[in-house]
Parts: sequence; C-alpha cells; structure tokens
Amino acid sequence: MARKQGDSESGKLGNKILYTWHGRQCERSMPTHVANPQTEAQQSHRSNFALISKLSSYMKDAHLVGLHWLSIREHNSTYALFKHLNKDCFTPDGDINLPRIIVSKGSVPLVAITAAKVEHGVLTVTFDSRHYGGEPTDEFYLFVYCPALCAGRLATPVPRADGLVTAVLPDEWLHTDPTAATFPHSGNQGLHLYAFLRGKKGRTSDTIYIALQN
Repeated sequence: MARKQGDSESGKLGNKILYTWHGRQCERSMPTHVANPQTEAQQSHRSNFALISKLSSYMKDAHLVGLHWLSIREHNSTYALFKHLNKDCFTPDGDINLPRIIVSKGSVPLVAITAAKVEHGVLTVTFDSRHYGGEPTDEFYLFVYCPALCAGRLATPVPRADGLVTAVLPDEWLHTDPTAATFPHSGNQGLHLYAFLRGKKGRTSDTIYIALQN
C-alpha cells in the first residue's frame, strides 16, 4: 500500500511501486514473474544449504562456543558463520565431508590429539598438554558427533595442562560390545571428534578433528 509523505508517495499502488529518488517522485512496474530457475546446479546448491543448516543445529553446542568470538568480530550469529564456513564441505556424491567441518576458528595455538578410545561407554581423549605459545589455563573443548543419530555431545572442558578429557556416551551410541562404538552413515564409520581451545577473552583456536573408527 502506498504511503504519502509530504509531496511524495512510496510503496505499492496497483501494479506499480512508488518511490523517491534524489527528491523526485518515481515509479516502476511490478515484476510480472520472479525468476526461479530449477537448474541442476541451483537444486544442488539448495540441497547442500539445507544439509548444512541441519548440521548447524546438530552441532550448535560446539559452534556456539567455538565461533562465538568470531561472531562478535563479524557482527553475525554463530549459525550464519557455521553455514558460511562450511558451505563447500561436500563429497562428490553430495554427502557432507565431515573431516572438513569447521566448528571453531581463531588464533589460539593448537594442540595435537594423541589418542582416543571408548571403553565401557566412556570416551577418553588425550592431547598434548604443552603450551606452544598458549596458556596452561586455556580450556580444551571436545565435541563428539554421532552422524547415524544426528546427535552430538559437548564434554566438560578441561585446562590445556590436564592433557586428558573424558565423556560418557549415551547407551544408544554404543555397539553391543561395550568396548566399541559403531555408527554407519554414508560411508562414515565411528565417532567424529571436533576439538578446540578457548583462551583469554573467549578467543579460540581452529578446529582439531579426528575420526574414531571401529
């Protein structure tokens, strides 16, 4: 509906749109149709965007922390950043390339994961506790993702100096053998582990990834 402001009008009036440009009253016709080409490339892009949008909700416990500092700098939400950073993380078959997923991004020095295993329903991950320019009080965050169930769990963070973090896994994540985990999904077997460090003022490291296979 058109609105009058002084001597000019703006808004929709019939099949026309009224607006002011450089102090002059102008109008343009409404488009007769909206372009929506159903090309193979566009359909693939829409499908990929839908997959990443779903994954952002499954991994929210990780990126809400891991991308928080960057979201403040970029004046954006962590959901939007997650989707932007991972928009090209796909295999040639259109599946999500889980090893390439980014849940954290920053300048805090990384550490290496040295071992990971599941025993009696408990995941234990050890990592290099040396500082490498970081701080011993930096916290190590571990997010465990189960693609078959589209579910994730964020372990309680520990200081970098500890060198070890544990997480109790839900029963439904475990194989009949209590010492093993199995999660078949589009060729991805086992648990997918995403870790990062969080230091002063909420700054974080880049993502540290490993897959825990059967």
